[in-house]
Amino acid sequence: MPDRHSSRNRTRRTGWPECCAWFSLKGRGVPRVKRRARNDRGVAALETAIVMPVLLLIMFGIIDMGRMLQQFIQLTEAAREGARLGALNGSVTDVKAKISGIVGTSVTLTYTTATVCTAGSGIGVDSKIVVQRTYDPITPLVALVQVVGGQNMATITLSATGVMSCVG
Repeated sequence: MPDRHSSRNRTRRTGWPECCAWFSLKGRGVPRVKRRARNDRGVAALETAIVMPVLLLIMFGIIDMGRMLQQFIQLTEAAREGARLGALNGSVTDVKAKISGIVGTSVTLTYTTATVCTAGSGIGVDSKIVVQRTYDPITPLVALVQVVGGQNMATITLSATGVMSCVG
């Protein structure tokens, strides 16, 4: 009968098969992974340095595009409300005041078309308002595009049109 404490049975006593020899047993028989090699130091910092610029570009793009979309929707709604006021026999100054009230008085607006209905306007005549404003990005993404791509994107112009049928 073989000895229970022979070297052949000593490895089987742990309960781990030989394929898991990279585990070392310490303490109460709990398997622990051996330490990493020392040349893996600084890998996380290098990976962060590679990935961080890409993540920042995506984040800056989301921020600027979100702000630009919000300002475009606001300008479109203001042009629509101005055209509605113009369809209800409002004056051009009333329409401009309404649009400035919605967009904000600190924003410089350019009116390329401001046609309002009069008391004699018939069927098929529309009140039309075309308004523009400039968009100023807050992140350095546009400056980076200018440096890398060479395109001048310093001013981005947003334009909105509002058309409403005259009611007479």
